[in-house]
Amino acid sequence: MIRTKTAFVIFVFLCVTTFPYYIFIFLINSDSVYSIIPGWHTTIIPGQIISNSSKFLILFITTFFYWKLSKSASEINLKKFLIHFSLTIPAIFIGKFSLYNLLNFSSTNPESLINNIQIIVFLNICINILFFIGQLLFWRFYQKHQMQIGNN
Repeated sequence: MIRTKTAFVIFVFLCVTTFPYYIFIFLINSDSVYSIIPGWHTTIIPGQIISNSSKFLILFITTFFYWKLSKSASEINLKKFLIHFSLTIPAIFIGKFSLYNLLNFSSTNPESLINNIQIIVFLNICINILFFIGQLLFWRFYQKHQMQIGNN
């Protein structure tokens, strides 16, 4: 068993680390402010920023429900928490570091470069799927816990 307040603090820390601080830079330096033609701008928001922002929102909601859980229960199952945490943490780390920096962009072998890019895209997709599975498992655990409280 793990205390729910400990789980809440761990997810608050994860939520703070995933907060997309760099979105403020895009809002300040956006081309829409300086556009010559009204309504047209050239700012392109990379997919990693959108992905990290959506992970932050989902993690924020999860952290809120951990807080609600800490109000109704003092301890939760350690195994369920570790499964949820282990499915969540890889997406947090991959969101902070781009795997594309590991590539060697040499023009001598373009097929190898394309294969490496496909591997990185596949890894990102798998890690994000695991993240969402972890959040769905937590949601299911939370609903079962609420039903048990309602029955008592």
